[in-house]
Amino acid sequence: MKRLLRLVVWGATLFLLLSGNVFASGSGPVTVEAEGYASIVAGRKDAARENALQNAFRHAIEQVVGVMVQSKTVVQNSELLNDKIYSRSSGFIKTYDVLSEVFESDACRVRLKTTVSAVRLEKSLDNVGLLSKKMDKPRIAVIMTEQNIGNDSPSTTLGGGSVNAGISESVINDYFARKGYNLVDRETLVALARRSDYVPPANGAASAADSDSALQIAASGGAEVVVIGQAVAKAGSGLLSGTNMRASQATVSAKVVDADTAQLIASYSASCNSVHVNATAGGADALGKAAKELAENLNRQIIAKWNKKVAGTRTARLTVQGVPFSEIAGLREMLHNRINCIEETIERGYRDGILNLDVEITAKARDMADEIASADLDGYRFSVLSFSGNTVQVKMNKVH
Repeated sequence: MKRLLRLVVWGATLFLLLSGNVFASGSGPVTVEAEGYASIVAGRKDAARENALQNAFRHAIEQVVGVMVQSKTVVQNSELLNDKIYSRSSGFIKTYDVLSEVFESDACRVRLKTTVSAVRLEKSLDNVGLLSKKMDKPRIAVIMTEQNIGNDSPSTTLGGGSVNAGISESVINDYFARKGYNLVDRETLVALARRSDYVPPANGAASAADSDSALQIAASGGAEVVVIGQAVAKAGSGLLSGTNMRASQATVSAKVVDADTAQLIASYSASCNSVHVNATAGGADALGKAAKELAENLNRQIIAKWNKKVAGTRTARLTVQGVPFSEIAGLREMLHNRINCIEETIERGYRDGILNLDVEITAKARDMADEIASADLDGYRFSVLSFSGNTVQVKMNKVH
């Protein structure tokens, strides 16, 4: 049955490819056909034609938005889309050809083949915070270690020693908040770090173990995506020639990690300079500039990654307890053949009856959990122990 479905989907995809009506969010211009309609008022056929063109442009953009963003999100944000996107739909049309144009007794009807700028449209959707909703608005935690000029030691989000957030942390949080991301509260992270006896890195350079600890704390605070990074500002060697100004440089580096699977989503490093009479103020300015550049690039990478997930498969972690070693092959075959959303499974380890798998899925982890809970394997049934954005834990039970 699953193979038959794949053949049907493949055939439909081939038809779309041949017809040229393929949507490729974020990968370049998108070509769609759309129809527009407008009434003729006071005999003004020219005005009716222009209005019909604008109506067709809007319908073209609605088609592409419908593929880029989940239908539920489109319905819930129809007013926002109308104000921010559809009302200026012609700005997203790169070129168009008139396929047909008909003047009826009281109206004009046109059919167009349009080329839509997916890059422009994606940027606008991103600016109104809709692209992150495609992924059910995952919660994001920002954890930064920072040392400005004049500070003897670095400060960190999880250190709890400083009341206020560092410059780079504040800039990144502000940028992501304006993009519509759902941010985990800093005070929550600090409280969780204290409870777990977290010890921040003394020199500001986080090791792999430090990153793992920060990731665990963020995940326990409900974060599904975590930004972990370092920011350092340094003063120049002396005053600029003939002035009392001093050059400062800041470097801000960070990685974005999936809190469930520890997979890397994005990474970037930015360096910026600033000239100021006060070295500390110059360092702060440079940190702010570098953090903004970093946030912009991380956001771009995150959106690109999420677009691929929505358009195709995503990787999730599946942990199965109670698996006899002799049943591993049968279990994986069952997952391939009977769980519709699973495309591939990769073994990541087996110990004490617990099998860890990375699975390529075409749906959400919750949907996979539902399918597995309804499946059976030669006298075994499955109970779901837990699930999150990208992980599912189940137990394999022998049916007596």
